[in-house]
Amino acid sequence: MTEFVLGSYRLEVDVEATRAWYGRYGNATGGCGCAYCRNYAAAVGVLPPEAAAFLEPLGLNLRRPGDIGEYGPRQGGRWYMPMWHIAGRLLEAGEGELPVAPGVTAGFATDMGPFLRDFPEPCFQCWLSVTLPWVLEEPADEAADDRDDEVKTLDRRTEP
Repeated sequence: MTEFVLGSYRLEVDVEATRAWYGRYGNATGGCGCAYCRNYAAAVGVLPPEAAAFLEPLGLNLRRPGDIGEYGPRQGGRWYMPMWHIAGRLLEAGEGELPVAPGVTAGFATDMGPFLRDFPEPCFQCWLSVTLPWVLEEPADEAADDRDDEVKTLDRRTEP
């Protein structure tokens, strides 16, 4: 276990167990093919390199979240909150969001689902708040038809 202090958060992380799980199950869209997830995968490369650098020491990859939430238009793009599970413990829960890069903030929690099948225990979650451009040829307004109000997660890839 490696201890990290990030702002007012203190974490104990099993980096190798986290990295191994995502290496086995992770992909850019969590197994979801909706337009919002496909847009995340296509547009995430525009984020400042500090976003990926923030996640890497924790065993996480910006392009391989465990879950992606899309929350509508914001600042000329689409507001996304990708989330990753981390093997380990959240020793001290900080307050507020951590600035990671221009337009990118992060936080950690212990109660954010969906919980991923076969993920090492104990675990907690990391999330980012980002705005990404809409880069797909299909308009974002038409993407709403893709939503089925079902959570899109990597858990789907491990179901029998």
